[in-house]
Amino acid sequence: MEKAILLVSFGVAGDEARENGIDCIAAEIAAAHGDYAVRQAFTSNFIRKQLAKRGIVKPSLDEALNALAEEGFTYVYVQPTHLTPGEEYKKKVRSAVDAAREKFTVLKLGETVFAQDRDYEEMAKFLSDTYGKGSSDATVLLGHGSPHWHNPVYEKLQAVFDACGKKIFVGVVEESDTPNFKMVAQRLNKAGAKHVTLAPLLLSGGIHVKEDMAGEGKASWKSRLEARGIKVSLILKGLGEYEAYRKIYLRKVLAVLQSTSSLHA
Repeated sequence: MEKAILLVSFGVAGDEARENGIDCIAAEIAAAHGDYAVRQAFTSNFIRKQLAKRGIVKPSLDEALNALAEEGFTYVYVQPTHLTPGEEYKKKVRSAVDAAREKFTVLKLGETVFAQDRDYEEMAKFLSDTYGKGSSDATVLLGHGSPHWHNPVYEKLQAVFDACGKKIFVGVVEESDTPNFKMVAQRLNKAGAKHVTLAPLLLSGGIHVKEDMAGEGKASWKSRLEARGIKVSLILKGLGEYEAYRKIYLRKVLAVLQSTSSLHA
C-alpha cells in the first residue's frame, strides 16, 4: 500500500513567500507523517506559468493526481491549503478529486481551514492573539474573497470577532464580494479608529499582500485608509509563517488521514 498526502494550493510566485509558507507547511507534514510521500500541486495556471519561466515546475492538481496513480500510489489524501471552500476550491479542487476517484483505492479530500463552526472559534483566537494586541486602535485582516459569488466565510468570522467585542475587522480584496473596502471603512469610522494594523488573512505574503494590501499605489488598502486620515501599521507575513497557524493546519491533515467518514470522501 503506497500512501501520499497531496498538498494543493492556489500557488505563490514569490520564492521567499512560497518557502516561508507552503514549503514550510509541506516540510512539517512530511516530518509528522514519515510513512507518507508528500507532494504539492498549484491550481493557478498563471502562477505555474510564471514559475515555469524561472525553471520551477509545479504540477496542476490533475497532473499531480495522474502522476501519483502512474507511480502506483493507492491511498491518496488531498489536503487543500485554501482558507475557505470558495470558488477556486469548488471549481478546481473538488472537481479534480471527483474526476480521479477511480484511479485509487482510497482518495480523500480534506477540509479547508474554515469548514466547521469550531474552526471559526479556533481561528478567531489565533488571529486575535497574533494581531489584536498591538498599540493600534483596531486591526484589519484582508482576505481574498470570491469574484463571481458571495463567500460567507469572512462575514461569519467577523460575527465571531463582534461577539467577543474585538476591534478586528475582516475585509476582502475582491470588491464584488463582501466585506469590501467601503464596508470596512464604515466600521472603522464607527469604532473611531485612527490607527490600524493591516495584516493579510492569506496563507502567503504574495502579490495580494505586496500590491493590493500594502502597495504605494492609490488603489491599495494602505493608501485608501491613509487617504481617510488613518495611520496604518503593516504586517506582511502570511499565515503560514506562524507556528500557531501551522499547528491548526496540521490538525486538518491528521483529520483527513484518520477519517473514515464520507465527509472526506
